[in-house]
Amino acid sequence: MGWAALSLRKMTLKQRINNLEQRLTTISQELQTMYDSSSYAQQAAGVEQSQALASIMQTYQNNTSTITNNYQGATDSAALAEYNTKLQQEQLTYAYSKMVNDSMFTAKSQAMQDAINQSETQLELEQEQVETQLEAARAEYESLDKAVSQDIQQGAIKLTA
Repeated sequence: MGWAALSLRKMTLKQRINNLEQRLTTISQELQTMYDSSSYAQQAAGVEQSQALASIMQTYQNNTSTITNNYQGATDSAALAEYNTKLQQEQLTYAYSKMVNDSMFTAKSQAMQDAINQSETQLELEQEQVETQLEAARAEYESLDKAVSQDIQQGAIKLTA
């Protein structure tokens, strides 16, 4: 093959190498952006969960205060038994609300993590494919570079004395 044809192929390969390197950079940036977004989303979910738990706790405290105020000064056993029953019911309601809250946020967090893992896996697979293509393109570029040099040397005019 002539050096001109080899040079054209080299230029094409150089462009391909540049495109593949750019894609690797883009993939790296996408991964970093995804990690940053994930971190912010998880922090926001943590704040949301804390606020929900604080609301549940506040409701529990308000309800137990109301129950205590309603039975303040009660001395008969029936009223005290009713008081204890209402406090136990309120404790069960609190425990159930807390469990539902924790469950909901755990599921939300898991779904978010699953989506991140899936995206990460796809980007890492693409990164491996691009790296493999880049390695092959670089190897072909190097062999063409040698071929062009050899073709030029063979076609050079040799002056003899």
